[in-house]
Amino acid sequence: MSSRSYYEVLEVETSATEAEIKRAYRTLAMKFHPDKNPEGAEMFKEISHAYETLSDPQRRAAYDQYGESGGRYEGPDMDFGFEGMFGSGHPHRDMPRKPRAELHPLSVTLEDLFRGKKMRLKLERSIPCSHCKGLGGKRSVMKSCTPCSGLGYINSLRQMGPGMFLPQKAVCQSCKGLGKVIPEKHRCKKCKGSRVKTEADTVEIKIDPGMSDRQKVILKGKGDQAPGEEAQDLVFVLDQKAHATFVRIGDDLVAEGEIDLAEALCGFSRVMLNDLKGNPLLVTHQTGVIRPGEVLCIHNEGMPRAKRPGDRGDLLLKLHIKFPESGWTPSPALRSMLPATKRPADKDAEGAEMVTGRPISANEFAMRTSQSSQSRHAHADRDEDMFEDYGDDYADYSHGVPECQQQ
Repeated sequence: MSSRSYYEVLEVETSATEAEIKRAYRTLAMKFHPDKNPEGAEMFKEISHAYETLSDPQRRAAYDQYGESGGRYEGPDMDFGFEGMFGSGHPHRDMPRKPRAELHPLSVTLEDLFRGKKMRLKLERSIPCSHCKGLGGKRSVMKSCTPCSGLGYINSLRQMGPGMFLPQKAVCQSCKGLGKVIPEKHRCKKCKGSRVKTEADTVEIKIDPGMSDRQKVILKGKGDQAPGEEAQDLVFVLDQKAHATFVRIGDDLVAEGEIDLAEALCGFSRVMLNDLKGNPLLVTHQTGVIRPGEVLCIHNEGMPRAKRPGDRGDLLLKLHIKFPESGWTPSPALRSMLPATKRPADKDAEGAEMVTGRPISANEFAMRTSQSSQSRHAHADRDEDMFEDYGDDYADYSHGVPECQQQ
């Protein structure tokens, strides 16, 4: 290996950005690749080795501080090796890895999110084997893994394009990334050499009033723990079940209700639904006419606001007006009480053709318009097929009216 620094090998400054390092590597890799330059094989290896270190921010930081030996630090993406546990002489390798999160969905109801709830769950988790102290066997019989030379990973090149290769690492399957192997007869009798054991545990999950769907509840250090690492965080992701009455939108609740025409015109006061505590709600509206499509806003009857449980959102009640059945005729007395029509008499009615309308339902209208649309598409497809059958002679017609030909 050359005595030059990795920066000198890639011909970049020590302050070079990741993009500059990557660009320099690509240029030099194409120049010295053995397929194009048989004499550049050694240089290509040196370039790849330098890039492998400088392209990884943690390995680069270790290289900048400790030199080439520090650049061999594999960072948190590799399984923690035995050297880290025994003390390798590199302080940065002896630091515990940052714990990862272990995600689990947790099914809850809208009532749970409204009132709040405490849940106790029994679970099993992996912890370092206390019998062998997480080593998997006797330390004295541990041997360096031959296939990976004790590194825990195997280097390889992945082709990114013609003449372009990118160094990559794969976990060694012989030692499972540990860098050390233990003969079977010397493995721990309790954990069978796996270094971990299963432990039963009970955790308590607290759901605060006003928490929302997909929100996370984090239990620090309650997840699995591998030897030489901190225990993972246990993260529960709230998964709210659909509710039969309410739909939640932010801190508001949306529900639907039905009133008849008299209630829409004259007002009403009656129990229409139960709230999320199970109490009946007496909904009152006595002022003004309710028109089709309007929504009744009931203040402070929505979800509790997060961290402000005394403050709540609103209940939005979408009202559907039930009109009288077909064939119903209002009495003259009712007509006299309704507001007079503001539409003037049609002066052109004389001589006009008299027609009578029959109300149809929204479903019938949707069905008719759907059939008409399908018919138009079918005719369009047949016209398209006709032009294809006639071939090039009618090609112009498939795009519009053909231009006139000059005589």
